[in-house]
Amino acid sequence: MPIKRTTHDLGQSSLYRLVRRRRLGELLDLTDAQLRYLTKYADTLYRESDVPKKNGDGTRHIEDPAKLLKQAQSRLATLLSRITPPEFLFCPVKRRCYVTNAAQHRGHRVVRSLDIHKYFPNTTSRRVFWFFSSVMKCDRSMAGTLTKLACYREHLPTGSPLSPIMAFFAHYDMWNEIAAICRREGLTLTVYVDDVTVSGDKVSESLVWEIRQAIHRSGLRHHKEKAFYDRPAEITGVIVTAAGIEVPHKQFRKLRLAVAAAKEAGSRQTKKAQEKLDGLKGQLAQIQKVSATLQN
Repeated sequence: MPIKRTTHDLGQSSLYRLVRRRRLGELLDLTDAQLRYLTKYADTLYRESDVPKKNGDGTRHIEDPAKLLKQAQSRLATLLSRITPPEFLFCPVKRRCYVTNAAQHRGHRVVRSLDIHKYFPNTTSRRVFWFFSSVMKCDRSMAGTLTKLACYREHLPTGSPLSPIMAFFAHYDMWNEIAAICRREGLTLTVYVDDVTVSGDKVSESLVWEIRQAIHRSGLRHHKEKAFYDRPAEITGVIVTAAGIEVPHKQFRKLRLAVAAAKEAGSRQTKKAQEKLDGLKGQLAQIQKVSATLQN
């Protein structure tokens, strides 16, 4: 069945107060037999592998779901994405991106940021079940079924299309608490998957401590803290200055190297190399487009 594309309050979601398995099957475009199969054998329907990180720094462990499970996860992600997102959430949200995420902090004297350590692996099935049963008010059996569809070995899998939005909702209370802390102090908060950034004229150490404590109470840990005082800040790969946003110099350097490598390879240039070059050009164009919009 088609999924409506307009956003709505959480209480208007098709998943809210879900009690019937048949209704869940309709929402996910699954037969009853398929739904039972996926929930019974979910933990056996993944292929694990290690792939190189885009920045070339080591590898990333991927837990990739089988085709039917991935399709069900995609539809569930679409349903959750129809819930109106908070202003501070920039990924995964349509028409928002890492560039607009960074742009929210332009003109601020102080920028503080941190990452959630291993966000998906450390988001447990207990947290996912809590969201569906306590926040979405689903029947306990339905909350259990949804949790099995979302999780792999009692955590969110790294290769699932559902994990980015599911991780946000699994820690719904934590993000609301952090947003309230920032709102109380009149600060700007943005969240881009596991990247948390706070900015303003003053960001006290005690406020950052409150944010850390909220993260820890949710069963997560933080790392990669950064602080920028009266100087340009790098936020989700974008340089933010008092005047606006800029492309990092290292991106230009990467592009020059990619162009040189492409010329040297000539006709032997691989598809992967071309995709990398196109990707870098796309990043540069996106940052420059948003920058031009802000200046108009």
